[in-house]
Amino acid sequence: MDTIAKTVSKSRAKTRTILLNALAEFLASIIFTSLYFIFISRYFSEEFGSSIVVLFFTIGVAFFAAIFIPFHTYRIHIIPFVSLISALRKRDPMVLVHKVPSQILGAFLGVLIFNSINMRTIKVDIESLQMIPLSDPGLTILLNTVAAALLCYGFYLIRILFKAKRLSGTIYLSLYFMVLFAATGLFSSVSALNPFGYLFYDLLQNQTILNQSFLFVIVNHFLAPIIGVFLVFYYIKPKVMYQNK
Repeated sequence: MDTIAKTVSKSRAKTRTILLNALAEFLASIIFTSLYFIFISRYFSEEFGSSIVVLFFTIGVAFFAAIFIPFHTYRIHIIPFVSLISALRKRDPMVLVHKVPSQILGAFLGVLIFNSINMRTIKVDIESLQMIPLSDPGLTILLNTVAAALLCYGFYLIRILFKAKRLSGTIYLSLYFMVLFAATGLFSSVSALNPFGYLFYDLLQNQTILNQSFLFVIVNHFLAPIIGVFLVFYYIKPKVMYQNK
């Protein structure tokens, strides 16, 4: 009877953890996506006149707030590519099952919140102002893939290799995210740092994604970044196996 009771207790605890993680991802995605687009729109609005350095900093703040505010936990991913490399490292596909749907729903609501605020205030069309166009589709795909791969590699270095978790690790990861955004965030169709956010922003606003070929959308926003994550995983896999010994 004791064994059965312990098994039931562990099962309930695991279910509770999964539900809390899903809720945390949902809330974090709402916070991150809404703040992400709010800060970008304010940068391009003449009413605010903030500098590009302030934009980079506030994007890092948005990432930090999204991870830390919901439950003060370091387990929040927000970005599906981070969830993917975590699932590969742990050999647990359930990481994707309970995190990615929450990220999708959260990003959708985050975009709705931003659109509601934007329509009632500064009415900035982000993509017509923000994006630096890249003439070569191959270069766009490469840059998006590199952004996803570097994000996942940085996550591994900070959270796993250096074991920087909780508040300190979240600060380091947010600073790293800020640098990645500074390097890639202003290029057209480079969506790896907020893939679901850009997807819903484009779809709801009839933006560039509707003018692109279906093949380019699939390769650029999904397949190529996923391949980049797998390459990063196979690069770090020997280190992961060594740590697990």
